[in-house]
Amino acid sequence: MACRQVLKAIIRRTWPIMYASTTLFVNSTSTQKPCADQKLTLEPPDSKTLSYDYMIKQSTIDAVNTASQVLTVTYSAIESTSRDYRNMLTKLIVLVRETLTYEVCDSHWDMIVEVRAEVQLKKEILTKLIGFMDYVHKMAVAASETTYLAGMDNLSTTLCQRIDDALINMQKEIDLNKVLEEEYCRVQQQCIIKSTKEDVSQNQQESPISTPTLNPDLDMDEIVNSVDP
Repeated sequence: MACRQVLKAIIRRTWPIMYASTTLFVNSTSTQKPCADQKLTLEPPDSKTLSYDYMIKQSTIDAVNTASQVLTVTYSAIESTSRDYRNMLTKLIVLVRETLTYEVCDSHWDMIVEVRAEVQLKKEILTKLIGFMDYVHKMAVAASETTYLAGMDNLSTTLCQRIDDALINMQKEIDLNKVLEEEYCRVQQQCIIKSTKEDVSQNQQESPISTPTLNPDLDMDEIVNSVDP
């Protein structure tokens, strides 16, 4: 009797687990052997993909993608740096022009020195990027020629067009920078001329004007006789 009660208690506690397990196994799909049509077929690799011609073309495509990416990134850097350079140069031109019109304080000159240093830094970065673009151009031209020799004429033509577009747009940025640089040179020249005139005027004011002195011992008649011819 005691054994039956213990067995019933065990069954009551384990019944949900057994029911869940039974449901799980009932709902699971039974494994069946695939038929002849469903069997995987292992095909040998294509001999064309293992040829040197195929591998050369794949390597050439990778070279074209790399050259195109470097070309795009370099031009974007030149465009962004040129825009910052022109903004700083415009600010410097405005500050220098104010010195031609107004009497500025020392803080204004300090600001001119600070902006001029930033302009010089941007100019150095821009010069390095333009020099780097020359080598990127050579790399892209070599990649386009290699692509043409590999038999991919359309890809070579596309890369040549991207090279031309990048060089044309870079030259536009250089021309815009040159216009502002010439304007800054004219303003700077005017500032130098004004500063030179002010220094000359100040020196003339500081130097005393020499006046002839008469000897008190001389007689007036002697002075008049010495003047008459």
